[in-house]
Amino acid sequence: MPFSNLSSPRKVHGLDAEIRGAAFLASPGLVAMVSTDPVRLGVCPIGGAGAKTTNLSLSSAHDVALLSKDVAVVRSDDAVWALLGITHGPKLDQVGRDARHLATRPSGETALALGWDGGATELKLDRTEVNGRTFAVRGSARAFDLTETETHAVMDVAGEGGELRVHPGATPEPGPTLRASLPRAAQNLDRVRGGPKLTAVYKRGAGAVCAIVRSSGKLAAKMLAFGDPVADVAVLESSLFACFADGRVALFDGAAIESAAGAPLAPTASVTLGARGEPAVLVVAGKGSPTLWVGTSAGEIWSLAIVRKQGG
Repeated sequence: MPFSNLSSPRKVHGLDAEIRGAAFLASPGLVAMVSTDPVRLGVCPIGGAGAKTTNLSLSSAHDVALLSKDVAVVRSDDAVWALLGITHGPKLDQVGRDARHLATRPSGETALALGWDGGATELKLDRTEVNGRTFAVRGSARAFDLTETETHAVMDVAGEGGELRVHPGATPEPGPTLRASLPRAAQNLDRVRGGPKLTAVYKRGAGAVCAIVRSSGKLAAKMLAFGDPVADVAVLESSLFACFADGRVALFDGAAIESAAGAPLAPTASVTLGARGEPAVLVVAGKGSPTLWVGTSAGEIWSLAIVRKQGG
């Protein structure tokens, strides 16, 4: 059944610094969030208590990926650092440079960094070490996202809004199995969240999102307008989730996306966090009984259950 509502939010943890990035690791079920000034990594089990904070000796932090329960990767400015042994005296090891974007994978083991020179680096866990393998990207990549089985890449196309390419595996090296031209209004959108039914291309602070719906082996893209700037976006099945600077977290189901026709989109459900600071990052954790996790500019970490529509 489709999603229809969001539960009352609950505060899970706090880092007391601005949260910049988030990641989900499906097994054993962990959510990580990274803050800046100071840089701290918070790791929260999705099923209960036991959240842990690790202080990192970095000047800043922007993105995070979890490769395992003990190993994370953090982008700090242009450098990429592996955090080894999260639970047992962590060690920092630089594993990449000249990076402008870091994509995380829910199944762990690998992450993907996009370089300023247009190349990319696969960051792969090898027992207790993280090894980087740099490779060339065909075309000019704007953003990556990784699912358990695919890489979603947004590519620049001269004079157009760009192109979404869906590749099998954990890198864009295999040829794409699906492509979609993006509307011209999507040309400045620089982030992507991918899924098997819905992909969203967006920019933090922009008032519109490009939604790409997959149906019968084809992709169809359309722009969605919102009444306010979007702080961050997540997708699950056919639904899109967005958080806003005024503290709202909203669900837009597949029917709302399908019927969108240019006017600001009315949410299927919306709740207000009541947290310190503004919502800054958003990540979906789990599938059967999924939760939505929000990190704020004041360092608070909140979660909300995503409720399915009841049958009958």
